[in-house]
Amino acid sequence: MLFGLVAAIWGFAVGAQPFSDNSFFTHLATGRLILARGAVPSSDPYSFTAPGSDWVVQSWLVSWLYAFVEALTGALGLRVLVGLVSGIVGVLVWRLTAPAKTLVGRLVPTGLVLAIGSEMWSARPLIVGLALLCVALLAAESRVDPRWLVPAFWVWVNSHGSFPLGLVAIGCFALGRALDGQRPEAEMRALRWAAVGTVAGVVSPVGPKLLLFPVGLLQRTDVLHKVVEWSSPDFSALYARIFLVELVVAVLVLVRVPRWRLAVPLVVFTAAALLALRNIAVASIVLVPGIARGLCGVGSVRSQDRSPVLIGAAAVVVTGLAFASVGLLGRPSFDLTSYPTRGVAWVAAEGRLELGHRVLSTDITANLLELLEGASASVYFDDRVDMFPPQRLRDYVALLQGKPGWQELLDRCSIDTVIWDRNKPLVQLLAGSDDWRIAYQDHSVAVAERRRSVPEVPNRC
Repeated sequence: MLFGLVAAIWGFAVGAQPFSDNSFFTHLATGRLILARGAVPSSDPYSFTAPGSDWVVQSWLVSWLYAFVEALTGALGLRVLVGLVSGIVGVLVWRLTAPAKTLVGRLVPTGLVLAIGSEMWSARPLIVGLALLCVALLAAESRVDPRWLVPAFWVWVNSHGSFPLGLVAIGCFALGRALDGQRPEAEMRALRWAAVGTVAGVVSPVGPKLLLFPVGLLQRTDVLHKVVEWSSPDFSALYARIFLVELVVAVLVLVRVPRWRLAVPLVVFTAAALLALRNIAVASIVLVPGIARGLCGVGSVRSQDRSPVLIGAAAVVVTGLAFASVGLLGRPSFDLTSYPTRGVAWVAAEGRLELGHRVLSTDITANLLELLEGASASVYFDDRVDMFPPQRLRDYVALLQGKPGWQELLDRCSIDTVIWDRNKPLVQLLAGSDDWRIAYQDHSVAVAERRRSVPEVPNRC
């Protein structure tokens, strides 16, 4: 029990961190729009490059919940909410390790998942998907009534586009059990109820588009391969290296206890993680049940043992994590140290964020502007790559790389102000242009403005 509490508090501490994720900013801004308008946007409210374009707000439920909690309790209450969801993930992962029975067999997979989560988990709606993935796996393990998967998958469909991975995970466990020569009755029951919950997900303000969203997204490979989180991991990040350790443990366990029920999820979700690093968080959890079963009997101390030494050690860890979590909540709720806040403030003070001005910024800064300005942000491009036309992403990448034709792109969209990272080639090009001047700069960002009025060219932006 105490070690489960350790997992819960560890998870809480990860989720209750000050908000700094740029995608979260847009999710929260969208939730505020939903709360204010009483409706989920169906077209782009933020950009001047794709105004009115169809936009599937596939995380509308979590965005609304975040804004609702923020309105009631402020940003601190919102951090507590995200911390609680992350803590639930920690507890559910610990529950998934129960078949190991020994303390070592349970601590190893739990610790690996939480270590990966410490690097990867954030306030993005995926954290809700990870909690529901754990529920789905527990149902496949006959440890949760599979009928709970109906509301679970309804919530998942309306919270994050990763819900198909839950169905795939259950299917992998079913196939593995069948290949082991057993009848996958529990898995098939879970799969049927999960399918019912998935179909029921269309009963929402967004409707059937939610079910089609993952399919449409995967068809845009020309766009996704340019997005970091959709690229293959190079294992330079700590969480990717920890995932490699988990893979080694899973392979060793498979050698120790050869079972298709571990092998099938291992192959499928390792492949998914190698194709897109964003899948590492999901894969790390899917591997847990198989690792736990394979580690059954490893170690002499059982997880139910109540020796004074174990209880004392767990109590010390729980106390330390609890104090750390309380101290964490005392920090400011938004950590904007990595954002060009002074440059944005200067642009706002100059009136450049008002209606009629067109500002070019990086996608990360655009997410910040959406948090600060809401629907009046009027950005060039943000990280909603599923919504923007492919050509817009190509144009944006060309600007990031400072490729020839950058001036034409700025003229075409009637850009009059640029907020850009100082170390990017575009800043040097702007500084050397007779048409632009650097009006503001600090250690991280430069703001460029046109020396003369925007050229009168047809607006093809």
